[in-house]
Amino acid sequence: MRREVKNVLPLDRATGSARPGDADGGNPLKPLKPFAVAVLLALAPWAGASAATYDMDRFLGEPHPFAVPPATSPPAGRPAAAPPAAPPAVSAPAVPPAPADRGDEFLSEIRLGGLAHDQGPFSSNKEDGFDMNVEVLFVSPDFLDGIGSPRPHAGLTLNSTGDTSQAYLGLSWEWDFWDGAFAGFSLGAAVHNGETTNAPLDRKELGCSVLFRESIDVGYRLDENNSLMAHLGHISNAKLCGTNEGLENVGIRYGYRF
Repeated sequence: MRREVKNVLPLDRATGSARPGDADGGNPLKPLKPFAVAVLLALAPWAGASAATYDMDRFLGEPHPFAVPPATSPPAGRPAAAPPAAPPAVSAPAVPPAPADRGDEFLSEIRLGGLAHDQGPFSSNKEDGFDMNVEVLFVSPDFLDGIGSPRPHAGLTLNSTGDTSQAYLGLSWEWDFWDGAFAGFSLGAAVHNGETTNAPLDRKELGCSVLFRESIDVGYRLDENNSLMAHLGHISNAKLCGTNEGLENVGIRYGYRF
């Protein structure tokens, strides 16, 4: 059995008839429906654009801004790149050693000899004894290059019996001429302790206290340092004083070159 339900409208108590406007149940928001529909229609395009612009799935897939990226390994079969080589160590510059104190920078040679006193071809023999001779030769300075680079020398000859002794200096020239053989000549001055005038019969009258001195050497170099030579030395005044007897010494000398 089917019952029909009729729409019952509320009645106005005063008149006993239905109140107008109550057909929709008396809803007070009915006048707002058109406004709400218009708002929804206006927002529909913005909602679709927002959905297209803001993708939640894409956002969730983004890495954390502070996350450290994992180390990547080289592809299989390719060796890892070697780290860059460290720059070579720079060592301090080596300090050159101080030059050794070499004697041949100043001294050139020293010569020692034994000489027969007052024995020579240029004067008569009056004095006796034996002479010990020592002579030092120096490296030739550059300013003597123009005259053949002679070596300066200084020497001393002492007589064993108290007769004339002398000290001398000068310049020595020397030449090598055959497989170690050499010859030399010197020129200089000498001072002596002998007699100048009124000498006894067994002494030379040399005229002046300062005399010219010349010498000749002929020798052989045993090696680069050692040599032997025959020596002749002569002193006289070249007739510049009242008397000029002159005096020679002859003998053998040994030389050591630095």
